[in-house]
Amino acid sequence: MALNLEPVYREIFGKLKTRKKFVIQSVENNQLVVEQDEEICGQKEPRRFEFKSPREFEEFVRKENQFELDIERQLTGNQMPYR
Repeated sequence: MALNLEPVYREIFGKLKTRKKFVIQSVENNQLVVEQDEEICGQKEPRRFEFKSPREFEEFVRKENQFELDIERQLTGNQMPYR
């Protein structure tokens, strides 16, 4: 029996705090597909991420949020990363 994990995935997706643009493409057979619109040289290049469990998606959200925090710290701090 397949559980309806869409509300769980949407709740975790709401915790994503980043400037990157992510969109939930689909939730089928308890597998989540998330797409990121990435602009490279003026062209949109969608990146696709697939997650088989809420735990796997939660780890991805945690890493993306940490990456965003690290960038903000570098931009607001006095130390520049290239010095």
